[in-house]
Amino acid sequence: MDELAPLFVDIDLPDAVILRDTAAPTGAVSLAIHPNDAEAVWYRGHEAAMTLSEGGAITGWTPENGLGITARPAKPNQDHARPAPEGGVVFIREVNCGLVVNAAVVEAEQFCCALRLRSPDAQARTLVTLNPADGDNYLFLSEKDGVLEWRDDTGSIELSLPAPGPDMWVLAGYDHGKLSLTASKTGMHFPAPQITPDASTSLNDALTGPNDLFVGCRSHRKGIVKTLGSSVINDVLLWLDNAGTTADDLAKIARACRFVETQGNAS
Repeated sequence: MDELAPLFVDIDLPDAVILRDTAAPTGAVSLAIHPNDAEAVWYRGHEAAMTLSEGGAITGWTPENGLGITARPAKPNQDHARPAPEGGVVFIREVNCGLVVNAAVVEAEQFCCALRLRSPDAQARTLVTLNPADGDNYLFLSEKDGVLEWRDDTGSIELSLPAPGPDMWVLAGYDHGKLSLTASKTGMHFPAPQITPDASTSLNDALTGPNDLFVGCRSHRKGIVKTLGSSVINDVLLWLDNAGTTADDLAKIARACRFVETQGNAS
């Protein structure tokens, strides 16, 4: 055989090892990894992770492999949260279906949260909230009229961008008083995140103690029903000590998201 002849091997290779004349498509990420292996706490949107009452309401949402704290109904959630048939938690407009993870983030310096959701009406309203046990300010992610917003309650700092929905990923990050935000359609790469140029000292001070993570509502108070929207939140991934803004971190997060998309609803 000519020593310069090509060698043909009939196997499939991942994109990462293939030399191309043109760039590989940006729509998908190969080499998916389990979110726990990517150092995430994963609230997986399948019913096996949920404890249900006799009437079918969610009374607990246990993170994958027990790594993390179980989410419980917020106080105004009176048997309202239900699992969606296709996976995830159903949230109903102006009805409190919220869940809370007590002391999910303690002495927050850096963290990020990725959510896979479906928002057909572009009115998901409150998606997640980081609310300190003691303090008069909090941080929340919401969607209203197809616009995503990541801000604190006092208005000292905020970011916004158009939601790519209805089926989407949203990644919101925090870094010593600075915020970051990006979003993509399901199955796609996250664009480079928007990052606030300055930090909010007041928010940084507010988050120094234990902070509860609310999903689908803002606090244990009944509050204003206009902050409660309609959506299905399929999965919640939480990274501690990681703001999710560097290229390496975004690549790792994207690989975890690809695993969630293919395995998240499986039993």
